[in-house]
Amino acid sequence: MIVMNNSSLSRFVMRTPLLALLLPLCLTACLETTSQDAPTNSVNELKEVPHKEVPQQTSSENKHKTPTDASQPIKTALKEVSLNDIKTAKSELNTLIANTQCDTSAQCKVMPVGSKACGGPSDYVVYSTKSAKEGQVSSLAKQITTLEKAYNTQNEMMSTCQHLTSPSTQCVENKCVKLEGSAVSVF
Repeated sequence: MIVMNNSSLSRFVMRTPLLALLLPLCLTACLETTSQDAPTNSVNELKEVPHKEVPQQTSSENKHKTPTDASQPIKTALKEVSLNDIKTAKSELNTLIANTQCDTSAQCKVMPVGSKACGGPSDYVVYSTKSAKEGQVSSLAKQITTLEKAYNTQNEMMSTCQHLTSPSTQCVENKCVKLEGSAVSVF
């Protein structure tokens, strides 16, 4: 026979709802991640968005047109950017940073790449200065950022306005790796 006093009974009664709440949370942490969910060193891929047709107006229509509403996006006179342009630049960058071999953590660097529609980089890549020149990586990263900004503007893209923080990196087993759960900057 089990004898419980009032104090141990109240602790038992309080633990049951707490366990009922925490158990599903713990089980969701055990879910398997697929290769699509796992983070990689490569730059994120973009998906094709159909282009909108903008009707052309004659010069006589422009004379009678009211000033543009501030809520309407302003179209820039940039070269039309396609997803293939962005994919080609990302492929060049991924080829350049593929070799992440290092001797010290000082050789491991992080570079912001791309542009979200809300602002900020769309990704961070980790590379080694032992195998890739910092100037080349920076140049390609800036090119991708410019292309993505133009693409976002031309196609009136929207994105999550989540701020990505720059991860820390370290040389582990002679390879530069992104340290999960670490951030150099805070928001």
